[in-house]
Amino acid sequence: MIRLFPCLLALFGAALAGALSAASADPAAAQTLVLPELRTGSDLTDGEALDGIRRQADEPRIGTGEALDTGSQDLPSGRSADEALPEDERYDPLAEDLDEEEAPAAPSFDLFEAAPLRPAGSADLSGRSRPVRPISGATRRSGMDGAPDDPAFPRPAATPALPAPSNPPLSAGIAGETPGSRDLLRSNRPAAALQRIVRRPAGDPFAPLGIRAGSFILFPELIQDIGASTNLDEEPGGEGGVFSETTVSARLLSDWSLHEAEFNTRLTYRRNFAGEEPEDPSAVVDGRLRLDIDRVTTATFRGALEYRREDPVEIDVALAGAERPEVLSGSASAQLQREFGRLVLGGTGTVAREDYSGLPEGLPSQSYTTLTGALRAGYRLSPALQPFLEGSLGQRLFDETDSGELGRDSLIPSLRAGVGLDLSEKLSGEISVGYAWNKPEDDRAETTAAPTLDAALQWSPRRGTDVTLAARTTFEPESSGQSTTVSYEGSLGVTHILTARTDLTAAITAIYADSSLASSDEIEWLGEAGFNYWLTSSLALTGLYSHRELYSEVAGADYRADTVRLGVKLQR
Repeated sequence: MIRLFPCLLALFGAALAGALSAASADPAAAQTLVLPELRTGSDLTDGEALDGIRRQADEPRIGTGEALDTGSQDLPSGRSADEALPEDERYDPLAEDLDEEEAPAAPSFDLFEAAPLRPAGSADLSGRSRPVRPISGATRRSGMDGAPDDPAFPRPAATPALPAPSNPPLSAGIAGETPGSRDLLRSNRPAAALQRIVRRPAGDPFAPLGIRAGSFILFPELIQDIGASTNLDEEPGGEGGVFSETTVSARLLSDWSLHEAEFNTRLTYRRNFAGEEPEDPSAVVDGRLRLDIDRVTTATFRGALEYRREDPVEIDVALAGAERPEVLSGSASAQLQREFGRLVLGGTGTVAREDYSGLPEGLPSQSYTTLTGALRAGYRLSPALQPFLEGSLGQRLFDETDSGELGRDSLIPSLRAGVGLDLSEKLSGEISVGYAWNKPEDDRAETTAAPTLDAALQWSPRRGTDVTLAARTTFEPESSGQSTTVSYEGSLGVTHILTARTDLTAAITAIYADSSLASSDEIEWLGEAGFNYWLTSSLALTGLYSHRELYSEVAGADYRADTVRLGVKLQR
């Protein structure tokens, strides 16, 4: 019995020494030292358990800082981590998570050191979460889950699509905002305006490419037309003849992740080879800047400037045949809008100016300034539907406040109710109806009141076809100050991509001028149809036919004009 104790002690020491020597030979074996039974050195060196651990240590691991591979045999069920989870909860790696470079080698592991820090975005050992991606303010507002630069939401390689509508007014028509260069309600050639806002499908070889200018993209355009008209000056008894017209336009768009800016210009020079007016130049410049203050607050600034020659009949019927005066129109608007949950509140301030020069002697100045403030409250019933109420108060101030016996300054209050629509690319814009008053400050003058209609809608019934509706109601002062004309103007336009090379456009515009003076009402309408045939991505043949008629209660003021033009268009 006494001999047996030293023998057992010696055997125990030999077994302990063998275990320590085997553990020091293979670092991976250090992870299995704590075992429920004692093993000899040969068991640790040649056993199947150690072979499995060695193979696991030699295999490369995906990711950084993970102690064990998800396919380890240490799971009690003997299945991998993904197999242990239900099918709908298994992790499916995104394409952007897998790097094209070779996977990094497995980091060394020391039993006596703390576990390495796990990179941001990775989860526990049972699996890895998708990486955390920053979301820009524009993306948060649109409700997307990924950032614009995320490969899961790729941005088109080409230039951004042109926004539609282009630079819409911030106020209703009674505020006197100058229409932009691409506004469908421009007094001449609405179909030509449609040609400039036609939305070609993504990847179309004839879509404008633009020129990169820093963080902006420039879209230049040149149109040269030769045409003939039955009434070159569009006036009663006008003479027919041939004309040449050159139009240079450009559009500058921002390419920013936040905020938005655009700048538009259109310069037109027309040369008549007959008629009273051999030259007819015009120019329009407009711009818009939207600042995204935060996720729910935006500030928008808009301005426009237009030079044109006015028809003397538009000022006073007695001026028919007089030299055409020059008119410089301009406006500037600022809008602040904030969301309070589903409630959307906004305020807009507008300054508009009409400046006339070259008027006949003895006629009082027609130049005036209109100041308008408006408040709007809307409620988002859904992302696609937002009804709203709006109230505004304007004041019109003439440079010469007295015309004969009556003062011409006036107050213009209005109320309107409408709805905004945003059905993705199918239908967008807003439409409203209301009531407005033109109350002269001189109590002897008559107050004018009328219902109003304002609209700016775009509908795409099918790919490649766009229908645009625009309407506005304006109060136009009469030169003597004795009345104010309520003008209702509406325009309906259609653009259709017939083939890859052919665009078709058509538009009809109607204007009804309701004057408080007896026998002074007018109705004017204009119908147009045109085409673009693209020879290359930068060169197209263009054609346009238009018919204009004016019916007036004033004797001898009616006229009609038919015009045909052919030309070429250059774009980039």
